[in-house]
Amino acid sequence: MRVYLISPSPDFGRSRLNDDYVFGFGKPFALNAAAGIATIAAYFPAEVELRLCDEIVEPVDYDDPADYIAISINVAQAPNAAEIARRFRAMGRKVIIGGAHVSLVPEMFEGIADCLVAGEFEPIAETFMADLMAGALKPRYQGSKADLAEARAPRWDLYPNHLALGGVVQTSRGCPFDCNFCDVIQYLGRVQRHKPPERVLAEVQALYDLGYRHINLSDDNFTVYRQRSQVLLEALAAWNGAEGRAPVSFVTQMSIDVARHPDLLAACNRAGLRAAFVGIETSNPEALKESRKRQNLRVDLVEQCEKIVSAGLSVQAGLIVGFDSDDLSCFERQLDFAQALPIVVYRLSVLTAPAATPLYAEMKAAGRLVDEASLVPVTSGSALTNIQPAQMTREQLAEGAEWLRSRILDPENTIQRFEHYARILGAPPAHLIRDLRGAGSSDAKIRPFLDLIAQLSRDRAVRRVIECVRDLSAAQPALRTDLMQTLGSYLNGYARRSLDAPLSPPTVRERAVA
Repeated sequence: MRVYLISPSPDFGRSRLNDDYVFGFGKPFALNAAAGIATIAAYFPAEVELRLCDEIVEPVDYDDPADYIAISINVAQAPNAAEIARRFRAMGRKVIIGGAHVSLVPEMFEGIADCLVAGEFEPIAETFMADLMAGALKPRYQGSKADLAEARAPRWDLYPNHLALGGVVQTSRGCPFDCNFCDVIQYLGRVQRHKPPERVLAEVQALYDLGYRHINLSDDNFTVYRQRSQVLLEALAAWNGAEGRAPVSFVTQMSIDVARHPDLLAACNRAGLRAAFVGIETSNPEALKESRKRQNLRVDLVEQCEKIVSAGLSVQAGLIVGFDSDDLSCFERQLDFAQALPIVVYRLSVLTAPAATPLYAEMKAAGRLVDEASLVPVTSGSALTNIQPAQMTREQLAEGAEWLRSRILDPENTIQRFEHYARILGAPPAHLIRDLRGAGSSDAKIRPFLDLIAQLSRDRAVRRVIECVRDLSAAQPALRTDLMQTLGSYLNGYARRSLDAPLSPPTVRERAVA
C-alpha cells in the first residue's frame, strides 16, 4: 500500500500580513520543517510505502500513484487542502483530511474528503491503521487527548531536511489561558500535557544529527508551568554544546509573565534558548480586557519586554489591530508602541474570529460575522477580517494594518529598534556562542540566509539596516549570531512586504465620512 502524506502550503493571498513561512529567494526554504506530517508518518505500519510532501518547498505531485492521499492542515492551509483534495478525488483517489482545523470545524469539510480525522491522532492511530490496511476506512474518526509520554518520534528520515532551516520538537500541548481569539484551547485543551525531557532530548539529538542547529521547541506556552520548564531547560543545558557538539539555538513560545521569574529566564539562557514568540498584542488595556488577555494587564509591557531581552531572549512579538475598543488612531498608537519595545520582528494581524473560538461565538450572536461558511476566517486576497469592526470599516482596518506593517518594516524605524535591542540583549554562555562567519560554504542551512542578505543589499535603504547590524555585531561579537538571525527574520518580512501600502493610515476624519 502506498500513501502520499501532504502538508499544503498556506494560502498566502489570504495571509499577506504573515511573514514566517518562506525564507530566501529562488529555491524555497521552509523556516521550520513540517512536524505534523512527520509525526503522523511515525504511526503507519512498516509495510506502507510512505511519501511526504511539504508544499512550501516542493509542489504536490498529482502523478503520484499512491492508493491514499492524506492531508494534514491548519487554518491557513485549508483552501489549498480543499483544492488538492478536489483534484485527487477527480482522479478517483481516496482522500483523508485531518489536523487542527478539521478538528475545530469538521462539518466544514464534509464532502471534501472520503475520510475525516478530527481530534488528536495518536489515541486512534491503531484503530485507523487497522481499518486502512483492511481497506475499510470509516467516513470519520474522532481522536481524544494524547499522552505525550507515549508519543513516537517523528519520521524525519522521510522529510526533505535540506530544504528546512529549523527543526521542530513538540514539547507540550495545550494552554491554561483563555484568550478569546485563540483556538488552541478549543482543540488541545487548557490542561497542558508535557513530553518527558528524555524524549525531547532524543528528538533534539535526532535533529542535530540531521544537521539542524536551530530548533523550535513547539509549545503553546513553554514557561507557564515553571517547574516542568526548569527541569527540561536543565536537561537541554547539560546537552547543548557538550561532548563535542556544536551549539544549538532554541526558540519557543511563551507569555509575558515569564518576566516575573528571573531564575527561569536564566535557565533559558543556560540552555541556549535564545528567542521566543510572545503575544504582546496591544498597548490598549481595554482591548486586552475584552480579549481576556489577562496576563498582559496591569504590567508595564515595555519594562517586561526589556527584562526578557536583557536575560538573553530575542522576542518576536504578536501585534493585533481591530479590537472593539480600537478606533482609527490605533494604527499610529501601535507604531509608537512597537518603536518603544526592544523588539525588531513583529507578526502583525488584524483581529479575526477563528471558528470554534469564544470570539467567533460572540460575533455570530451579535450578527457581526462575515462569510461565515468560509474555510478560513479571512477574505481571499486581502487583510480583511471576517468580523465587522466596531469603530471602522473592514476596509479601513485592512488599509491601516497594511500601513502599520509598512512602517514597522521601514528601514529607519528598524534601525532604531535594532539599536535598542542590541543595547540590552544579554549574551549567551561562552560555550554556546556560535559564529556564523565563514559558515555559508559548508553549512547548507546558512546559505539561503546569506543569499537573502546579498539580494536585499541592493536596496539602498535595506543596506543601511544590514550595515547597522554588522556594526553592532562587530561591537558585540558575543551577540553576532542573535543579531544576524534577527536580521534574517526581518529581511524575510521585508522581502515579502506589500509594495502598495498606503502612505498614511486612515484618519479619524475619514471615519466620520465613512
